Amino acid sequence: MNAPQPAPTAGRAHAPRAKPDARPMRLALGAGGLAAMSALAAAIVMPPRSAAQYANSAQQPAASVDSLAGPTAVQVQRPIQYVQLLPGQTAPPGAAVINGSAPTPITMTVTVPAPAAQPPVVIKTTASGKVIP
Repeated sequence: MNAPQPAPTAGRAHAPRAKPDARPMRLALGAGGLAAMSALAAAIVMPPRSAAQYANSAQQPAASVDSLAGPTAVQVQRPIQYVQLLPGQTAPPGAAVINGSAPTPITMTVTVPAPAAQPPVVIKTTASGKVIP
């Protein structure tokens, strides 16, 4: 007859589990590290900006503020598309119909004065916050 099977024991060897392949992650981390290293190297090796470039960037906002202080001329030009209708065609709704023998439209320039700039308010205080007259 058949002999009974022995109960599993702690001393029995188990088959090792299959581990996932680490090569794709290693390649991704290597590529990311290489990109970071090249960005750092480019930032270190890149020549510094000259003082003239800093001065130009500092003067540019001041020029735009000064242009708002005085009267300015605003010109808005919208592209005009002329279409010649064939006999029997009608213009779409909302379209302006101009006779072909009519004079060309006039372009107007409107000068709008900018609001007057208020002088800055300077408040002098001590280190404790007390206002100095």
